[in-house]
Amino acid sequence: MESVFRKKDIVLIACVLAAAAALFLLPKMLRPAGAEAAVIYDGTEVMRIDLDEDGTYTVQGDLTATLVVSSGKIRFVNSLCPDKLCEGFGWIGLKGETAVCMPAKLAVTIV
Repeated sequence: MESVFRKKDIVLIACVLAAAAALFLLPKMLRPAGAEAAVIYDGTEVMRIDLDEDGTYTVQGDLTATLVVSSGKIRFVNSLCPDKLCEGFGWIGLKGETAVCMPAKLAVTIV
């Protein structure tokens, strides 16, 4: 009985699986241990948050916003701003990424 897969098929499947694993692990490898998020209110840094420790943080700007840290990433989850655009930024975790809540005058930048 003939095999369903040829050697070329197996090599192709192995390459696809390796590429998928690399795409999954790459963000974790690019984020150095000890990465932090700088919370900036109206141009002044008011807090640093360690991204290695999961937690929830309430930050007071012109409006109150809640930040959540999980698995080395951070995001706005509950802001009292009217448009909620900051919550749409989603998770950030790579150096240089920024999420902003303009009505609250708050920004979060990975440093």
